[in-house]
Amino acid sequence: MSDEQDLAARQQALVQAVLARQGDVPGLAPLASIEGGVARGLDAYRLNARALSAKALAAVFPQLREWLGADSFGGMAWAFWRQAPPVHGDLALWGAGLATFLAAQPGVEEAPLDLARLEWALHEAERAADTALDAASLQLLATADPSRVGLRLRPGLQVLGAQSAGPLLVWRQGWRGASRPLGDGEAALLQALQSGIDLAAALDAALAAQADFDFGAWLQTALREDLLQAAYLL
Repeated sequence: MSDEQDLAARQQALVQAVLARQGDVPGLAPLASIEGGVARGLDAYRLNARALSAKALAAVFPQLREWLGADSFGGMAWAFWRQAPPVHGDLALWGAGLATFLAAQPGVEEAPLDLARLEWALHEAERAADTALDAASLQLLATADPSRVGLRLRPGLQVLGAQSAGPLLVWRQGWRGASRPLGDGEAALLQALQSGIDLAAALDAALAAQADFDFGAWLQTALREDLLQAAYLL
């Protein structure tokens, strides 16, 4: 084994030892038996990682922490860290898979799953790129065939299918993430536009979902809430 391979193996063993519980990693016991300080060092790393896991997730999921309670949230965060540890130095990028992790646990209700999805979507919306509305491009809505026009939505905008509350819109308004319930027509329209299809087909999808959907009223709301970035020709 080369020096580089040996170093990589040692680093991997250390990572596994830090993430695991005592006795979970076969190489941990003999490693600790060589020198008591090694085991104490691993314990210190593990305790630090556990505290960091709860702190990092609480910054993104404050409502979920309140819903679960601090102790349960801390235990959940550490379990999630061990199963899916951060892969980036920026811990704000860690947490995308939390709802999936929770869904895999036995007996979990829908409410915390929806809450995890919502809070992560709000977090992503707040981190989305800052863009300005191209107001001039909206002239295409009056001058071009709708089948040749697309509407580009703001970065970070998402339509969530919450089980306990129906469809939700998540977007960035100003510098803060915002959310509100969606009607069936608006949800269908936004999902169609995000898929990149033309406005005529998107309107057909909205009307199929909600016969009385009013595009003119929606457009005013979209402009007021900063949902749009630009119109463009396909």
